[in-house]
Amino acid sequence: MNAKTELHIIMPGICGPLAEVHTLKNSKVVHDWIKLLSQSHQYPSSTNIHDVIAEIFDLSIDEDFPSAALCMLADGSYDASMSYMHADPVHLRADLDHAVLVSSVDLDISEQESELLCDTLNQHFNQDGLTFFRASKDQWFVSANNKIRMKTTSLADATGRNVNFILPQGEDSRYWKKVLTEAQMLLHSHDINSIRENSAQQCINSLWFHGSGELPEYGNAKIASVCSDNHMLKGLAAYIKSEHLEIPGSADSYIKHLLSNRTHAFSVLHISDLEHLINYTDVSIWLDGLTTTLQQWIYPLIKLANNNKIEIVLYPCNGKKYQLSKYNGLKFWHKGTLDQHISCHKSDVR
Repeated sequence: MNAKTELHIIMPGICGPLAEVHTLKNSKVVHDWIKLLSQSHQYPSSTNIHDVIAEIFDLSIDEDFPSAALCMLADGSYDASMSYMHADPVHLRADLDHAVLVSSVDLDISEQESELLCDTLNQHFNQDGLTFFRASKDQWFVSANNKIRMKTTSLADATGRNVNFILPQGEDSRYWKKVLTEAQMLLHSHDINSIRENSAQQCINSLWFHGSGELPEYGNAKIASVCSDNHMLKGLAAYIKSEHLEIPGSADSYIKHLLSNRTHAFSVLHISDLEHLINYTDVSIWLDGLTTTLQQWIYPLIKLANNNKIEIVLYPCNGKKYQLSKYNGLKFWHKGTLDQHISCHKSDVR
């Protein structure tokens, strides 16, 4: 490989935002992590993973990020005559004057429940040209005959938040809010939710619409490979005609793959293990995940990259990107502080 080989790592959640950070002040793991970040070169980036992806892949996004359409590409089921949107099953927990979203990941939805609820939605909405379908038991989509013109919030960014602040906006939002209200009534009255409530399970009482955009134009980013278990990024790799591979078992295996083809001058690695953990109020769960991620991925990748002249750029989706190299340690006097690199949720939306 030449000296200009780059590895761009998208790792949302590795710098928060968390429910609180004061309990992390005495953590050696966090201290060492902040020290490494503070000694790196730092540049502005975005707090939103979709904006980060658009930056790296040089995408032109007019309205909503088209994560649903890209997922269809990954499956080979994309139809250019249709519009697509995520319609993930969620639980809305009412609390005084707001409703907090609980993700489908935390609802333990069975295959049978998923199938029956989607069938009920289709029986009601098919006459409106809408079709609900499942990629998995907790990842649902809706297709529409007409274009969907909205700006939405991803499920990852909506989890744990007061949804009153982040409902879809835009030209078609009134129609889709009406669809959502009807869907909530159907779900609320379904026998499945009565059974779940009697079993002390959270009911599946709403959908979360997001990712409704159309496939974007893309520029001159020469991305040779995309490594991710995320379905949307698999579709994006197919869209830009880049190699795609699943997350391997170790950082060593991944670097060996990059080294096996010396034409790979610009590669993207996406690891999402920490993204969901930031939604828990118990930050020790996130700290356990951070410890594992640093030991299994970040520190080995930095060591291997330095030995093979690979420049690493890390995107934690915290408003910054960090250029990591073997020369960072020369700035040993840069200590950094907790609040410079590990952020909290904003209280007005959580």
